[in-house]
Amino acid sequence: MAGAILELRDVSRHFGGLKAVNGVSLSIEEGTITSLVGPNGAGKTTVFNLITGILPLSSGDIRFDGRSIAGLPPYAIARRGLGRTFQDPRIFYEMSVIDHVVAGFSLRGENPLAAILRGPRMRHETRAARDSALRMLDEVGLRRRAHEKAQDLSFGEQRFLSILRTLAGDPRIVLLDEPTVGLDRDSVHDLTRLVQRMAREQKKTVLLVEHNLDVIFDVSDQVHLLVGGSIALSGEPSEIKRHPRMIEAYLGARYAALRP
Repeated sequence: MAGAILELRDVSRHFGGLKAVNGVSLSIEEGTITSLVGPNGAGKTTVFNLITGILPLSSGDIRFDGRSIAGLPPYAIARRGLGRTFQDPRIFYEMSVIDHVVAGFSLRGENPLAAILRGPRMRHETRAARDSALRMLDEVGLRRRAHEKAQDLSFGEQRFLSILRTLAGDPRIVLLDEPTVGLDRDSVHDLTRLVQRMAREQKKTVLLVEHNLDVIFDVSDQVHLLVGGSIALSGEPSEIKRHPRMIEAYLGARYAALRP
């Protein structure tokens, strides 16, 4: 597919006899918002873990910007321009809010010797990073809490902080894993706008795993339904919102959960 920034080619991950991901192929266009949906256990987070190098592939290939990243360690994949958040915000409780965002700038690459010697260039870069961090915090209403410990933030605020930390690394593609978990209605609205700004204003490519289908259908350019580790359905939100496979996948999961 022309313009694809990320491609999964017949990707599989097996745990013994369990096929958690089985022959998944996807092409994700640069600058778009693509969502993976499906019932619990469908393999969505496993796909994220394969893309970011947390898990090795059993078979297949993953290509970012035309080059294979299969087998690379997570830090090397991040350095190439893939940022990722987790369902758990994974904040450092004793670190200040602003220092979390400043830490994200390290993914852009620093001069280790300059960092050690703390020369004029390093001091300038540090000031610039803190100024940028304050602007980013202002966008999500956290600037007033910049110098507080991250542990004093609410869970929802920690969620936004983890996203800002990822964005500070200036990734070309951002993988968001269940970003609305634990958010109230207003925060979900703010998160939705933030995701849209990533793609429309900051020109990021976004890959989203999300249980809130209202958010999915509101922000996505393409939606892929995973069932049993395989792609069951792909298309634009309007095409699959009421598709029988989509309804079957979610109603089936709900009915199964109600069985004794």
